[in-house]
Amino acid sequence: MTVRFEQINVFSTHPLKGNPLAVVHCNAHDYSDATMQAFARWTQLSETVFISPPSDLRADYHVRIFTPTEELPFAGHPTLGACHSWLNGRRQPVTYQQSAIGIVEIRQINDQLFFEAPTIIEQRPFTNEELQRCLAATGLRSEEITATSLLCNGPVWHCIVIDSVERLLELDIDYSAIRDLKIGMCSIKEHSQGLVVRAFIGGDAVEDPVTGSLQAVLAQWLIGAGKLPPQYSAQQGACVGAEGGVEIRQFDGRIFVGGRSNTIIKGEVTLL
Repeated sequence: MTVRFEQINVFSTHPLKGNPLAVVHCNAHDYSDATMQAFARWTQLSETVFISPPSDLRADYHVRIFTPTEELPFAGHPTLGACHSWLNGRRQPVTYQQSAIGIVEIRQINDQLFFEAPTIIEQRPFTNEELQRCLAATGLRSEEITATSLLCNGPVWHCIVIDSVERLLELDIDYSAIRDLKIGMCSIKEHSQGLVVRAFIGGDAVEDPVTGSLQAVLAQWLIGAGKLPPQYSAQQGACVGAEGGVEIRQFDGRIFVGGRSNTIIKGEVTLL
């Protein structure tokens, strides 16, 4: 079976920056779960999305999101990349994407797409064990940390704010100490002018280039705490050559996470 395939660059318009995403356009029952998982493993990208017609009449299309090892209920850069691919150059002010977490609203503003930040379904302080693991993994001293919180919007993020952008960018991570945690670290620029972010995925021992789900929970947490204004820019990926750009906006009292995407590869994929 041969279907449309694209590789989308998300959170950047430079073809070799941002965060790449594989997108397969298919029908709901074209492929088994095992085939989709195997293809995602084969691409070796952080995520691969399969787009099909929706089963919910409120939605424009349906997505399933796979990493090389598992299916995810939600992820940020696949949400924007899938919408960019589905729109295929069309202008549509509002698009509704069906996924495992429900219907996600995506707004098109000029040349950027913005997804509504999913509701935070868990928020709590770190346990002492979690804090000690994060300190051991990052080499930080406790006095360098200004705030911490576990935040979950599907993925579970152990979020840490530190007091120095320079210190954030120089950190060398010990992934053996992280083990199965996802650690999101950030530092607020001078005069609250935006955010610099890094994301470390312990189970895969990688630094993620640009992470929409993390940016979403950080925005909800830090705007809600009065540490950032309701509109700001965030940078992520400098340490891995991605130089991603994320825009945070508030529409109708709701927080949206956005950025630019572009199509790098177009073609067809044949899977038996």
